[in-house]
Amino acid sequence: MHYRDGEAVLKFRLLSALLSGALLSGEAGAEETRRPAFDAQTLQQRGIDPQLAGALLETPRFAAGRNAVSLTVNGQRRGRLEVSFDAQGNLCFDRALLDAAQLVVPRDDGPCHGFTERFPHTLIEPDPATLSLTLVVPDTALRPVQRDVSGYETGGFAGLLNYDLSGFYNQYGDNASRFGSANTEVGFNAGDWIVRSRQVRTWQDGASRSTHLEAYAQRTFASHQAVLQAGQINLYNPVLAGAQITGAQVFTEQALQDQGQGATITGIANSPAQVEVRQNGALIHSTVVPAGPFSLNDVRRLNNRSDVEVTVKESSGGERRFTVPAAMLGVGLPAPGYSVAAGRVRNIGDAQGDDPWVVSAGWSGALQPQLTLGSGVLAASEYRSAGLSLGWRAAADDQIQLSSQLSDARAGENVRGVQTDVSWSSRLNEQWSLNAATSWRSEGYRELEETTYERQTTRQRATRYRDQQSVNLSWAHPWLGAFSAGVSRASNFAGDSSRRALASWGTNIGAVSLSASAEWQMGGRQQQDNALYLNISVPLGENRRARGWVRNSGGEHRTGAGVSEQVSDQLNYQVSAEHDTRDQQVETTLGVSALPRYSQLDFSYSRAGDEQSSYQGGARGAVVVHGGGVTLSPYAVRDTFAVLSVGDMSGVKVSTPSGPVWTDWQGQAVVPQVSAYGRSSVEVQPRSLPRNADINNGLAMISAGRGAVNRVDFGVTLTRRVLLTIRTDDGGTLPRGASVSTAGGEFVTLVQDNSQVFLPNVLEQPTLWVKAPGMARCLLQFELPAKGDPQQYFETAPARCHQP
Repeated sequence: MHYRDGEAVLKFRLLSALLSGALLSGEAGAEETRRPAFDAQTLQQRGIDPQLAGALLETPRFAAGRNAVSLTVNGQRRGRLEVSFDAQGNLCFDRALLDAAQLVVPRDDGPCHGFTERFPHTLIEPDPATLSLTLVVPDTALRPVQRDVSGYETGGFAGLLNYDLSGFYNQYGDNASRFGSANTEVGFNAGDWIVRSRQVRTWQDGASRSTHLEAYAQRTFASHQAVLQAGQINLYNPVLAGAQITGAQVFTEQALQDQGQGATITGIANSPAQVEVRQNGALIHSTVVPAGPFSLNDVRRLNNRSDVEVTVKESSGGERRFTVPAAMLGVGLPAPGYSVAAGRVRNIGDAQGDDPWVVSAGWSGALQPQLTLGSGVLAASEYRSAGLSLGWRAAADDQIQLSSQLSDARAGENVRGVQTDVSWSSRLNEQWSLNAATSWRSEGYRELEETTYERQTTRQRATRYRDQQSVNLSWAHPWLGAFSAGVSRASNFAGDSSRRALASWGTNIGAVSLSASAEWQMGGRQQQDNALYLNISVPLGENRRARGWVRNSGGEHRTGAGVSEQVSDQLNYQVSAEHDTRDQQVETTLGVSALPRYSQLDFSYSRAGDEQSSYQGGARGAVVVHGGGVTLSPYAVRDTFAVLSVGDMSGVKVSTPSGPVWTDWQGQAVVPQVSAYGRSSVEVQPRSLPRNADINNGLAMISAGRGAVNRVDFGVTLTRRVLLTIRTDDGGTLPRGASVSTAGGEFVTLVQDNSQVFLPNVLEQPTLWVKAPGMARCLLQFELPAKGDPQQYFETAPARCHQP
């Protein structure tokens, strides 16, 4: 509780005690007048000035001036803010209150708008006991929900660098290997323009390789709900597989949802491993993972209609590859709207070939509420393709999509073909859900990039896939847990086929967690890559857990145990030991994950026997340059974000949609992601504020257009609370219940036991006087050090009550 608000609470409780303590002179008198009369003799016997009781009876429920309250409007919480009451207890509907409550602003220029005059049925319920304010207003008094994208905040300038760094060092006897990767994104936002450049760089035993993925400028034109992209971009077509081009395109704003969909790729590593993800032959993501199941989240693909190839390079030796069909990563219905693009095809791989011009156009929309149609065409100098898709939403959780694409490749082979895709996703009931997809293509079907670059021999063309199928089934039970199983199959024109299956299960029995993961590679020479992983986790206190596991891969059986602890919201560690039945060695591992406010760091060290050891590390986050300086973020910054400040106070924790952030030495932090054309809440955690600080409103709602860089300033005020021990001129004490008031007679507080007085904020305190029954009023005098201690909630000091 802030003691500035405590004044009103003190008055309210004192008045309640006076009225409930049989202090009224009699029921008859109360019936004759609307104002009850106090028994002055009883009040004096209890040390309370009768004049004070009368003043309290007339005092409003909140003290005059500004009071911090928790606001609720028509049952909806609106956060905490400061509101003003006048001397008669009337609430001031100033602009800050109207904005926080999302209320209509009456047309007048006064500081307190005439809201209750325009909406006389408004109900105002202040509650000093809980420091809350409840408003019940007519629906016509609420601001309409913003539906037009032009109504959101725009503008701002900031530069940024997103980084995801990982490194791995493995030593076995006299041999050593090193690997490093850097996934980076640099750019800036200016005047709603978004400029970005994304690249991947890897280092392998002294050799380095860089892949430049894209560099583009983008802007949303809100009045037309359209997006312009120019530069090195991924061509977007709602039906056809896109390509990497150097050019420009315009599409509906909603289509960014399709482009921004990141894929989640799962697998199992038999040892600490390097994982590379490729699409259309280009490296799009590279990282290092520990042994066991791994999940790569938010992998940004070049397009959502081409398969993804994953390579796992084990530190123990060996390499394996598997393909994840595009349908298994989620294609979904195209966003409604249009797209047009033109440019030259750009090669981001190692293949050789020309860079032909290409144009593309597409449209998708609803024929009726449950039926969606999509279409697209694409043309290059010696290539043509067209496609059509039909989506049917049979129920809220049941969706079927059918699409077909035709291609005419006139260069080289001069072939024509067709590809057909069917996908079905359904939530069968509260426990079961199913996703299934199949794809088939004729031998002559080609995508644009396959005809542009000479990257395939005759044998390689024969190994192109002919058909693919994937099925994923999920089941959930309140106490048996969640189970998921998926299988994908692909066959090529050479007659070969391969299958990959994944299964997982997890449940909690009380505080004990059980899980299992399995992976099978079926077909070809990959039988030895099957893996099984079983895990149990048991709590050892509030933040510490013990873990045991068994895993089997390629006939190698391992058992292990370990302990992990979440030391704080910024640090956790893991210690483990694992026994290998093949070489009878024990591998020990120590890992630390830290969130030191401005970055995410990971480090682990493993050792097996006397000859093998490995180190693994990583760092993720962002650097933002803006008008207020340079601010670090522990999370990647997206296309729409904000910079916040909490005065100049460092180390203040703020909750954002991406996770907690902390203010730096300048009192600033980054909100890494703001929902474009939506509402994002940002809230200061009061416990992280210095003890001598009060915040006016700790909750902010950000409504920003795409590409905007918002500035959020939380107003904070410093307070200095003091507990005084008072003595009179002759060294005596003051009676308990004596009133402390200003020179103008406004009540402040009461004298407590042992002649003590608590003052909530001496920084704004005027001259104070003390008065008690039978005692002449005296002037309160005290001295304090020049600076208070911010870690102390209140100070103590002697005071003197002087009679001038």
